[in-house]
Amino acid sequence: MEAGKPTRGDVATEHLSVLIADDDAPFRAITREALEQDGLIVVAQTDNASSAISAATRLHPDICLIEIDLPGDGANAIARIAKASPTTHIVVLSRSDKAEDVVTAFARGASGYLLKGLTGERLATTLRAAYLGEPALSRSLVPYLVDEVRRGSVRRLALPTGPVSLTPREWEVGQMLRDGLSTADMAERLGVSPVTVRRHVGLLLRKLGARNRKSAVEMLRTYGRR
Repeated sequence: MEAGKPTRGDVATEHLSVLIADDDAPFRAITREALEQDGLIVVAQTDNASSAISAATRLHPDICLIEIDLPGDGANAIARIAKASPTTHIVVLSRSDKAEDVVTAFARGASGYLLKGLTGERLATTLRAAYLGEPALSRSLVPYLVDEVRRGSVRRLALPTGPVSLTPREWEVGQMLRDGLSTADMAERLGVSPVTVRRHVGLLLRKLGARNRKSAVEMLRTYGRR
């Protein structure tokens, strides 16, 4: 074993297997070259969510390096990969620095979130550390998670009729309504039945005092806090 390389128990991490899921072909090529020059093994590259899920399920790589804005719903791919290959460490490498993307990635099962620009040896070192359980988070994103902890997991809406608190699941359902997802789409993303989705939506509407889904979406857009 090469001196200085981190290990996990008796397993050396210099030759970790990596799946790269990104729709930017030149970026994939540059990232692959950088990782392989540092000893990691890129076992597959994909450019959409569906193929990323398929590759991760088939290959069970040590690391899945994924863009959260991957075509086909990168956030959903994170959740599906986390479920299908629990031994895979999912690290987002994205152009997006939006707070909601960071929070969503970790909620769906990612173990790290890095901003593009981290390449070469630094990226390889960070991925090895993530495999060993160390935090993999770009420094500029730390305030987003601190703010999330300070606010707590409950989302609060200041409605004209009075304040309303939404559970994480109610908030997630509300955001999917805002994004225009159908009951079937929400059921697939959440991994539940359409009946359960309709139950969640019904509870959300009652809590908001909304007449229908359209009314609920308008209330979330007007009074919701991210």
